[in-house]
Amino acid sequence: MKSKTIISQLVSEDSQNQFRKLASDYVSKNIAGKSAKPSHRSDPQTRRLLSYLFTGTRGGANRLRIVLLLAERPRNANQIAKELGLDYNAIEFHVGVLEKNNMISRQGERYGTLFFLSTFLEYNIDAFNEIIEKLNQSFG
Repeated sequence: MKSKTIISQLVSEDSQNQFRKLASDYVSKNIAGKSAKPSHRSDPQTRRLLSYLFTGTRGGANRLRIVLLLAERPRNANQIAKELGLDYNAIEFHVGVLEKNNMISRQGERYGTLFFLSTFLEYNIDAFNEIIEKLNQSFG
């Protein structure tokens, strides 16, 4: 099962606990209590892209953690690295992958660059929410 793979990628127990907290906070703020019927149906290619980026690759867990943080508020790479306990260069790599796949956008240049969710991801948030719900349910 893919969700077990994602969870096992979170090496330390602290990372797993942080991921659980991020996911449950996201679910309680953005998914819980809302109607199960999506506002629109995203196309299958988008669903595959989201699934691949967040559950089908080695760095998917870190990319998912980054997006969950950015869903709260925009942050720069240094803030993301500090909050996730990851190396700044790793954050730069994952941010590049997310940006290339139109999941996040940047505003500004150099050190002060802020990252935030892209309009593409916001439009397809229902498909993203499905992934989060499935992972959150796998925590038990």
